[in-house]
Amino acid sequence: MRLLKNNKRIAVSQTPVPTRQRIYRKSKFSINLSHMNLLKVSIGALLLSLPVLSMTTGCSPQDKGNGDVTIVDMLAELDRPDFSETNITDVRYALLDTASAALLSENSQIMGVIGDTVIIHDNTNMGGGSRLLLFDADNGHLIREISHIGQGPGEYSWIMNVVTDRKRGELILLTGGAKAHRYTTGDRYIESYDMGSTHGGKLPVGSAELGINETDAYDGNLYIYQYDDRVSPVDTLVINDYEPKWISIAFNLSDKESLINIVDTVYSLVPGGMIPVAVLSRGSKALTPEVERKVYIGRSDYEQAQKERDGYIEFLHFTNDGPRFSVAYSYSGRIVFDTYSHSSGKLISRRSFSYDDEDSGFPVPYESQTIHIKRAYPFPFLNDGRFYAIVHEDETAGSDGELSEDFNGAIISWRVEGE
Repeated sequence: MRLLKNNKRIAVSQTPVPTRQRIYRKSKFSINLSHMNLLKVSIGALLLSLPVLSMTTGCSPQDKGNGDVTIVDMLAELDRPDFSETNITDVRYALLDTASAALLSENSQIMGVIGDTVIIHDNTNMGGGSRLLLFDADNGHLIREISHIGQGPGEYSWIMNVVTDRKRGELILLTGGAKAHRYTTGDRYIESYDMGSTHGGKLPVGSAELGINETDAYDGNLYIYQYDDRVSPVDTLVINDYEPKWISIAFNLSDKESLINIVDTVYSLVPGGMIPVAVLSRGSKALTPEVERKVYIGRSDYEQAQKERDGYIEFLHFTNDGPRFSVAYSYSGRIVFDTYSHSSGKLISRRSFSYDDEDSGFPVPYESQTIHIKRAYPFPFLNDGRFYAIVHEDETAGSDGELSEDFNGAIISWRVEGE
């Protein structure tokens, strides 16, 4: 079954591809890719391929009949200043507990939300301080700490990521050594699992409701191992001849769905396949593995390499939020958050910042001030249509509106309205 009728470089093969992981059956799904040739394929030709895989979401007017997928020429409005036709509404703000056990490091990150409980990973760097803190989203109270550093059953050296099983009220801790450990939110150990990656793969954080997806890369190919919510292997997707470098791939959860880009096409992962969600054409500004090798990998002059790399668009994070699709990317030394309407394909919001800005970070209006989400991981966490983020302690205000160094940050959440 061919993806492009007039281009044999890209194909979906029904021939089983052997996997090196003993716990997986042979893959039924594979794609052959050649990056440089793919980038030369026109958007129109690429669209011919998309209905073969099946599609969801809205379709832009200029591309009616080509399938329900949002098509974007990112270069057309690359220099447009910040603006917004959307509204941030229903903002909630809770000061975090200041007890010593609740204090967060700079590298803390939201890993999940179950009901009114926000799960935060503190110290996202590898090391003995790796722990989970569970906070009440309404009042910021520390519910409990989960930390099991060691070598016994259910123990680990560090936490890499966390997947939430909201239906059962449980947490799956993805740790070093290709292991995963399941705990209740009450900190009761249940069981452990072996994961498929042997080469340092990636796992997105968030809900396991639609399954768990793990990436790995070796022999020039990209592998996506798929598990159900009990961490039982389901399938393996293989993207052949990808020569992947992690800088060229953005892979994250958007609420319940796993989103990943293969070159300029963003896919939603489903059991046994990939559904195109958006085509974000970067043209000559695309940061591909080939470009990455040329301007970045192996360069001794780091500053010059970074300067050259800043001239390309690097995808960082995707959000598929009902009628809207958002992409966060770095370009020209700035982090940009663009939001598009699925129904029209139109750019409806842009927010950007540089860490050198006086007020750096993703802006969220709250009462009479604007709070900037600027921690090490600045991307809001989406859960059931609500975005969550950690407010940096230097922008945390008390009930009197005054800032204080005595605060431990805050949890802020909001919804978005518009198109």
